[in-house]
Amino acid sequence: MFAFVAVALGSASAQKVRVMSYNVKNGMGVDGITSIDRCSDVIRKVNPDIVAIQEVDSVNRRNNYYVLGRMAEQTGYHAYYGPTIKYRGGKYGIGVLSKQPALSTKFYPMPHRREDRGVLVVEFKKYYLVCTHLSGQYIKNGRCVQVDVIREAVSDLKKPVFIAGDMNARPGTPVMNAFKEFATVLSNENKKTAPSYDPRGCIDYVLGTNGSFKVLGEEVIYGCFASDHLPLYVDVKVSKAKKMKNKR
Repeated sequence: MFAFVAVALGSASAQKVRVMSYNVKNGMGVDGITSIDRCSDVIRKVNPDIVAIQEVDSVNRRNNYYVLGRMAEQTGYHAYYGPTIKYRGGKYGIGVLSKQPALSTKFYPMPHRREDRGVLVVEFKKYYLVCTHLSGQYIKNGRCVQVDVIREAVSDLKKPVFIAGDMNARPGTPVMNAFKEFATVLSNENKKTAPSYDPRGCIDYVLGTNGSFKVLGEEVIYGCFASDHLPLYVDVKVSKAKKMKNKR
């Protein structure tokens, strides 16, 4: 059951967008096979307009090539990378794949006592995609502080914003409640996304803010073992919210 979600009544220039989120774990499958090609195959089949990617290497001793760049070559998409930490002589972080080239990108670091995290904001013609990967459960309230960073990053944006990624938080937790203070969950919170071999909870999401959103459909792709997370996508009709004139 889906409904309109809007920050104001009325909208204009609606556009249908398929938004995907996928924690690929560098293609390290739970079946013992390591292949980023399988993750790229899933993306090609889903055929999203934009994809938020988490856990992706860049030229380090574990993967001595630009993993997101290879995924872009395999899918025919544009790639935008947000390195969060230095790792084994290279980098490790998050990224965005998109059918259309971006107008701008901006990266916001989110310090963490064990592993730095970040927010990658990618601008397109009619909307933004914000990709992130929040910290795990081991730091009390750490992820709520990171949600505040995201809230600040999107506060002045003048177009609708999609926020997608691995939030490491289940529905109803303080983290997701903090998101809901300024954004609406567009993906289905009742569908479990991790671990992929035996899903026990929803921790991956697509959210929307600063616009009018109508969910047309959504799916979590079960039976996909190319990572320890399941990929998900949402079809959304999105438009910039338009304020109604006051009548006297």
